[in-house]
Amino acid sequence: MKKLLALLLALVMTFSLAACGGDDSKSPDNSGQQQSEISNTETDDTVDLSGFLATKTGKFYNQFADGRMYMEYETEIDGQKMTVISATDGNKTYSESKLDGVSMGVSIIDGEDMYTIDHAGKMVIKMSLGTTTQTIAGAVLDEADVDMGDYKTGTREIAGQTYDTEEWIIEGAASIMCFDGDELAYIIGAFEGEEIIMKIIKASDSVDAGLFEIPADYAVMEM
Repeated sequence: MKKLLALLLALVMTFSLAACGGDDSKSPDNSGQQQSEISNTETDDTVDLSGFLATKTGKFYNQFADGRMYMEYETEIDGQKMTVISATDGNKTYSESKLDGVSMGVSIIDGEDMYTIDHAGKMVIKMSLGTTTQTIAGAVLDEADVDMGDYKTGTREIAGQTYDTEEWIIEGAASIMCFDGDELAYIIGAFEGEEIIMKIIKASDSVDAGLFEIPADYAVMEM
């Protein structure tokens, strides 16, 4: 189940990068236009996302094309409630998971550096990525890609309500996006016969800058 959750979060990040990655170069006068491709700054390759952006999934994530996105998901694992928080603002990303309200760890990427924060131990591990989040976006999409050949639509009933679905497969794992109209309500991950259902608690293009701040009184260990 933990492997399934990791794969599902990887799928969510891929979709998020498809909407937000490579956004820093966008000028104000084209901020309302959909981005049909993302450049890989190292290889100058491009990933064509026009088909993806025509789907409900693509349209949902393209709301955050200015590079700011905050999302909260909720699921249940082994009888415990897990909350996952992810945020992106330009070249900064934030991710945190909580079990029954207790933080299990925070990761922050700021440009070329990643920080893993242990609030309980008041410790920060800093690691250089040697790349920027914009380059990561290009690399993720170049390697995994959002394959329209694997794209499927359908319906799914959850808690007595029927939702329109869009299914995507990346690296052998399925991510089923469940929509109430055009609003994303659930994400279902499926891998090797297991499923995990994540309820969307909040989705916003407003991001608190304080999420990306490293506590000044924490000990920092550089790797």
